[in-house]
Amino acid sequence: MNEITLSIIIVNYKSWIPLEKCIHSINNQIDINPEIIVVDNNSSDDFIHSFKKKFPKVLWIENKSNSGFSKGCNIGEEKASNKFLLFLNPDTYLPNDCLKNLINKKLNFENSIIGIKQLNNKNKNTHAYGIFLNLYSFNGIARALYRLLRLKSKSQLEKLDQFSPDWISGSFIFISKKLFNIIGRWNENYFMYYEDMDLCKKARNMNYNVIMLNDIYCNHYHGLSSRINEKTKIKSKTEVIKSSIKYIEGNFTGIEKIILKGLKLSSVIIELLLASPFSRTKRNILINLFRKN
Repeated sequence: MNEITLSIIIVNYKSWIPLEKCIHSINNQIDINPEIIVVDNNSSDDFIHSFKKKFPKVLWIENKSNSGFSKGCNIGEEKASNKFLLFLNPDTYLPNDCLKNLINKKLNFENSIIGIKQLNNKNKNTHAYGIFLNLYSFNGIARALYRLLRLKSKSQLEKLDQFSPDWISGSFIFISKKLFNIIGRWNENYFMYYEDMDLCKKARNMNYNVIMLNDIYCNHYHGLSSRINEKTKIKSKTEVIKSSIKYIEGNFTGIEKIILKGLKLSSVIIELLLASPFSRTKRNILINLFRKN
């Protein structure tokens, strides 16, 4: 494993409890001693000082503002000193042999973006991959037909050791530093969400591989940092919608872009306003969505 040198980049925002477990799980990896870089997006709660003392070998970067996931990842990558990168969420936990098993796969690491199976707190597969957003995959019925033509069902995919989805989740992305810069790094137009789909889209457009490994896993206690409080939850849900619009604007042209934006906005309004007219949370999401920054 001498040919693999690895820097792990974690962007944190007030996720200190899961982050501590995440770092411990990295430190307990067998046969590999990666560089760990944590970019704190202005958590503003002073926990970072105790964490610096607890984990002195970690490179801590303190952002003066919450610049979003993509920019945080890019800042971390600039400081990374190794040949390969692992972008990892703070609410993930790696089994002791996780990275050893990944590296022993001897895949085409130089030309691939690689993800692994992710299990939630109930030990269920979170299906940390998907198909690209387009006219065929936009709604449930069309998405089912599109998946029938393009991809096998999720139950079939789970039986494979590895497969190649359109995109994989940014919560665990293994990539060479060289390839990361060739495809243009994380798109900082995305504050949060859809940046992983965008990254994989750029890679696929340049004929690079996107690989999901089913026989290696990590635990991902999904969404802990996005559900800290009601304000954060509203911001998180708003960003999902905003980022989907940004993805459409950045990856489509002409009539297809117009139709997709119209479908997306109309479905959001129906869901937030008509389906739950008395929900304060959904009402605030709608207000945030159309508020000018």
